Amino acid sequence: MPAIWRLRTSAWCTTAPVLPRPFLEKTPRRSRLRTASVRSRGGKMQWLDNYGDHRYDGHAVQKWLETNVDVCVYIAGAYLAFVFSGPKVMKALFNGKPPVSIIKKAWALWNIALSVFSMYGWLRVGPPLLRHLMKDGLHDTLCTFHDDEFYTTKVGFAIGMFAISKVPEFIDTVFLLTKGVKLSFLSWFHHVTTFLFAWYSYQKGTSIFICAAAMNYFVHSIMYLYFFLSEVGYKDLVKPYAMYITLLQIAQMVGGLFVSGYVTFQKLTEDSTKPSNCPGTSLSSARAQLVIYIFNFYLFSEMFIKGYVLPRKAGGTPRTAAAKKVE
Repeated sequence: MPAIWRLRTSAWCTTAPVLPRPFLEKTPRRSRLRTASVRSRGGKMQWLDNYGDHRYDGHAVQKWLETNVDVCVYIAGAYLAFVFSGPKVMKALFNGKPPVSIIKKAWALWNIALSVFSMYGWLRVGPPLLRHLMKDGLHDTLCTFHDDEFYTTKVGFAIGMFAISKVPEFIDTVFLLTKGVKLSFLSWFHHVTTFLFAWYSYQKGTSIFICAAAMNYFVHSIMYLYFFLSEVGYKDLVKPYAMYITLLQIAQMVGGLFVSGYVTFQKLTEDSTKPSNCPGTSLSSARAQLVIYIFNFYLFSEMFIKGYVLPRKAGGTPRTAAAKKVE
């Protein structure tokens, strides 16, 4: 091979940048943008995980909730006062003409934010729960309290955020009343009982609370996504799935009934002279959770039967309005 050809070949192999820049950048541009977007989302989740693993102090949150247990009663009372006085307040505030466009956009953003939050919670709480079930079995999973997992690590952070999130979820009611939606008994009853249950269970520390968090996170990630899509122009597309979301909510109540019922049965039938067979949850906690699930199961089932099983009366309320916004 001539020396000059060898020189050119060597130069070509070692000086790839001589290729036109548009040719080098055109192909990977979209790929780089997608990768950057994925890394951005992953980075935010990683930041939350790092915060949960190294900085979140669930014991401090638990101590505050325990010391200020009376505050939950005040919050629930203020919420109920707003439920019954809210329609008049909103009417007077907006002079009967609420800013529909602004409310619609804010409502959509609120729903997608809660959906993303719930999905994050499910991804952090659901897998550990499933691992416990597969490794330890049903009884040990429901009856063994893991303090380190409950109050520390990214799992404990997600459980803590589940308990605390029941306060901002009251904002759902503000949006609904602003939009002129008449609240059903189920809507505000479920909000209040879930809030009180979450506050009480987190400050007590119970082995079955992770089950409630996992189920609620999963259902809410789908439910709030449904409401978001309904508000941004896809209502006709997602409307046929409303019934299945209600069925998911009922399934959540059935799961809660089983979990709390199982532990309650274990506590009632154990020999008081021997160490507890199910020490992870107190009888009072399991019993309170069981009662709450019984009432909510009945109310959700009633809503489903009236909305999707029984025939509607002529001129009656449409089915979708009956389940306008419940959790």
